[in-house]
Amino acid sequence: MSENDINKKALWYAVFTYKRSEERVRDYINNLAKTEKYAGLIIKAEVLINKKTLTVNGKIKQVEEKTFPEYVFIKAIMTPEVASTLRRVNGVAHFVGGSNMPEPITTGEARRVGISDIPGENFKTGDSVMAVDGPFENIVGKITKINKNSIKVSLSMFGREIETEFYPEQITKIY
Repeated sequence: MSENDINKKALWYAVFTYKRSEERVRDYINNLAKTEKYAGLIIKAEVLINKKTLTVNGKIKQVEEKTFPEYVFIKAIMTPEVASTLRRVNGVAHFVGGSNMPEPITTGEARRVGISDIPGENFKTGDSVMAVDGPFENIVGKITKINKNSIKVSLSMFGREIETEFYPEQITKIY
């Protein structure tokens, strides 16, 4: 990595993929990020998923939908070499934006579409959430406090309120 590349900041970019190629493209790019050549240049790739909680026949069920079908969001330090490599990934149609070099999405746009680098940023005190991982899986509660690395949730179990801590990836909002 040249000194010029080190001084650049990793930004979010969007690529348009062919139908039903999002996960394959995301996985391939995340594997590229682990290679020595691209470590530090390609940070990660994400397919935005919207989790919905439904009640079907009295049972709570989680359904995942792609928020933006056929799009993959990539956080990277975009050098000409990285841009060229990403364009050649099987399944990538083109970068979003009309210029020769990919145009990053703004911080405001990233927040609006739900991309966040800060764990727990999308949660607020008082939100209803459901645990999706761990011993309290599928139990519903309310957020009581948001800490730097964890979120305290009040769960109603056996007629009592129990407060426990979760990592942001262990819970999902109920709308």
